[in-house]
Amino acid sequence: MSPPSLFRLKASLQQYDWGKQGKDSLVAQLAPNAVGPSFSLDNDASYAEVWMGTHPNGPTSIFSTPNTSLLDTITSDPNHFLGAAILAKWPSSPAQVPFLFKVLSIAKALPLQAHPDKALAERLHAQDAKEFVDANHKPEIAVAIGEPLTSDGGWGEGVAFTGFVGFRPFDAIRNALRGVPELVQAVGNDDAVNAFLQDPSKESLKAIFSSLIERGAMDPAVIKEQVRALVEKIKSKGGDVLGEEQLARVVLKVDSQYPGDVGVFATTFFMNLVKLKKGEAVYIGADEIHAYLEGDIIECMAVSDNVLNAAFTNQAEAQSQVPTFLSMLTYTARPASHWTLSHGPYQRSKNHLTQVYAPPLEEFVVMGTNLGDGRATEVLGQVDGPTIGIVRSGSVKVTVNSESLELESGGVFYVVPGCAVTVEKTSGGKAQVWWAACAV
Repeated sequence: MSPPSLFRLKASLQQYDWGKQGKDSLVAQLAPNAVGPSFSLDNDASYAEVWMGTHPNGPTSIFSTPNTSLLDTITSDPNHFLGAAILAKWPSSPAQVPFLFKVLSIAKALPLQAHPDKALAERLHAQDAKEFVDANHKPEIAVAIGEPLTSDGGWGEGVAFTGFVGFRPFDAIRNALRGVPELVQAVGNDDAVNAFLQDPSKESLKAIFSSLIERGAMDPAVIKEQVRALVEKIKSKGGDVLGEEQLARVVLKVDSQYPGDVGVFATTFFMNLVKLKKGEAVYIGADEIHAYLEGDIIECMAVSDNVLNAAFTNQAEAQSQVPTFLSMLTYTARPASHWTLSHGPYQRSKNHLTQVYAPPLEEFVVMGTNLGDGRATEVLGQVDGPTIGIVRSGSVKVTVNSESLELESGGVFYVVPGCAVTVEKTSGGKAQVWWAACAV
């Protein structure tokens, strides 16, 4: 009997405290079909992420035989399940899917973080394989897939996701240092502040940002005092006190989630607030600072779970990871648009119902297929690597060669290399499918 070309997967869930709660979480809504009968909803629990891939921190298994992992299945016949091109490009033992595909449902800010490049990942893994379980880099993309936010952020019409990505342009940071005395007090290094004001550069940015983050890790009481003073000033004098009302809203929102945390200063005044409408995306390379804030997203990355956190986390973790975190950052300071990832028609789609998001790396592309009224079928041409798909909404039938699956919202599936895929809507209304594929 020949191995299958199409089969259903059982995903893994991650329940971090920043995830949306209970039935309000998209992750929980997808879970009955993404995970199957073993899922039981707890409305008091936070459901943060769906994981689809072979990473050991959240392994996917075969839906019909949950005790069989996707990794074991691939190991049984790597050429069939991954393809010769993937095995040649990323030789490893055991052979793995080169990407990790996720859905995130975010209620509050994730830790202020960055992911190491390959060289640093290899070094960290060699030093502490328990904390850094793999030796790979982790560039990633995030695509907004939720409805417009209804929180009190005042982000603008149609905004479905917010997050902090990269450093703001030098002029914006300089204006903050000149106009927010509490920020300067929190930095606690007048020489570094003056050097940046006189000659803004990556080096002088690193100096002031490092002073702030190190103080947050080692002397959090001082930071908390300055955050409290700033919050009280905003509440008594209004948002215009910072020159930009949005900055005041960010301070109040983030402080309500992590009272007195150094991340309140770090994100608001040093980082870009990215606002995405549904279907818009960002790309975050290795060693780039970021912290997602709110919304539902598709996320995909090179297969890794390496991360270093510096704020919005526990004190012990911050103290241990801050030195490496600060030394690894690129300190790229650009407008938010620098991190925007464009999308366009997928050239291998027959009926032009699929958009593709192609970051500047080889491990993956992400695609979104929308099946609307009267346009019920899409065909995606073959690629040389594996494809993982998840039904975001609606009911569909997925067909590869003579094999087919009927799936509802949350259903996850795997397509082996070298196969065209047909997806058709099987009920009224609309349907949406998201895919990650390695197309080397």
